[in-house]
Amino acid sequence: MIPARPTLHAIVQAAVEATGADRGWLLAAEDDVFVVAAAYGHAEATVAVGVRRKRAGIAGFVFASGQPAAIQPRPDDVDNVGAGGAVSTPVSVLAVPCVAEEARGVLELVDAVGGAFSFDDVETTSLLTEVAAAALAELLPAWEPPAPERLTVLLASLARRDPARYAEVARFIEVMT
Repeated sequence: MIPARPTLHAIVQAAVEATGADRGWLLAAEDDVFVVAAAYGHAEATVAVGVRRKRAGIAGFVFASGQPAAIQPRPDDVDNVGAGGAVSTPVSVLAVPCVAEEARGVLELVDAVGGAFSFDDVETTSLLTEVAAAALAELLPAWEPPAPERLTVLLASLARRDPARYAEVARFIEVMT
């Protein structure tokens, strides 16, 4: 669980106010989900802190690609509902990855004044995500590679599931075990 931090809240508040967004969330990557680490804006944003969401939709894409996205989702596009917990499809979404040495999360803003986020909004939010990434890096546990025994088990499982694709891995596992 990500502890509440005034710094994280201030970053989201600054992004929302600088871009004219209605609300926003800082989504911290934890295991295979996002955890809402901070929120600012409309009442529905503030209740989302601590909520765990699957890594999907726009925020999931931005996290995986490492590239920001500013879009206007279609009303019937349910996968693009704000990961912070929006109850309706936003008119516009801006999501920017928080990257230190590796991706740590996503800063997601929704419902820009005027209906769309501008290039300047992307630039401003990108600057704020540099600070957010540093703050998240201090909170999130550092990734450590699996122990050799665990790595062998994981690689063997992979080789069994698709031996044609992972023939080299399968041969390596056979030699090692």
